[in-house]
Amino acid sequence: MFCPKCQHRQLAEKARYCENCGTPLTRGAAGLAYFQYAAAALRQPVAFARRAGRRQFTAGLITIFLFSLLIPFIVYTGFQRLVGFVDHPFAGMVLRPTLAFAIVNLLITAYCFAVVRYGKGAATYREIAARFGVYLVPFTALLLLALLMALLGFHALQSLLLLIGLLGAWFAVPAFVILTGYSAEGPTPGFPDQLQGTLLVYLALLLTLGLLGKMLFGPLGRLLSEGWSLFF
Repeated sequence: MFCPKCQHRQLAEKARYCENCGTPLTRGAAGLAYFQYAAAALRQPVAFARRAGRRQFTAGLITIFLFSLLIPFIVYTGFQRLVGFVDHPFAGMVLRPTLAFAIVNLLITAYCFAVVRYGKGAATYREIAARFGVYLVPFTALLLLALLMALLGFHALQSLLLLIGLLGAWFAVPAFVILTGYSAEGPTPGFPDQLQGTLLVYLALLLTLGLLGKMLFGPLGRLLSEGWSLFF
């Protein structure tokens, strides 16, 4: 077990407090533990991801859900000023796309896992998902900032942060997850290497969005396909 605050590895697996800094490790401090986990991921995402394992799996899933929820919520908030021109229900614009983004993110972790395992890595899906969640934290923070900009009416800045958060997550996170997965397991000669594996994940992601995008995302997918100019 690693402390969510200082990342000290505990000698006792069932320790209630960190042996190094005294941070509570019990389930009753789950909310506090997640914020400490997020803070550690923001401070040193690469170093933290290298140590992330199955115990960070739940926190990774929470991050994936938050990321998936924030994108459609930001879009819905940004479209409020267009309410006289378009009429889309909350369920179609937020709830369904949240599930769709969550499915896509979980598929990306599955693609990363397949690449790492095919490259002879020993990481499990839970470990890959935990690392994916760690790398997703900074982009989730960008989306939180984008939501704040949307609420304040700064739509241009909101759109820029949303674009960086979404595209950055989908293109940067897989590359780092694969790089971490390979380096954590030692050299893996043969096909695919880190670059080839990353390109394969990109291709799988684009095919997924092309084949399932409109079906998964509904009206949000159609609106996004019309261009980012609607935000400005």
